[in-house]
Amino acid sequence: MTDARWNGYARLIEASGGYHVTKVHELLTVVGKQAAGARVVAGIEQELAAHNIGCLPPRIPRDQNAYVLLYKQDGPGVVALLHLVRQLSGGDIPTGSATTRRIMTVASLLQQNQTVAEGNAASA
Repeated sequence: MTDARWNGYARLIEASGGYHVTKVHELLTVVGKQAAGARVVAGIEQELAAHNIGCLPPRIPRDQNAYVLLYKQDGPGVVALLHLVRQLSGGDIPTGSATTRRIMTVASLLQQNQTVAEGNAASA
């Protein structure tokens, strides 16, 4: 039953443009728990990862009223940019071709966003 709930939650995030802002309390409801204990939070983080859902902050807070930003890790546009930046800012990032590709993808997405913003400013 829990897996069906997480699949539905992943669809909700996708239908919301690839991201969803919520409180920890909502995540507890998905797993049928009332308190955000260390094991419960760790389980939620594992389920999110298993369903290709990223989270900011990277660790789920134990405060039920804390907000979290959830996003589809393979989401479009700005959501993809968000995931790449999170990957690149996560501790010891090795140098090499994989990191270079991620950096170039971030630069490309930023350039696309800047071009759209400039086009919108010119038409205003």
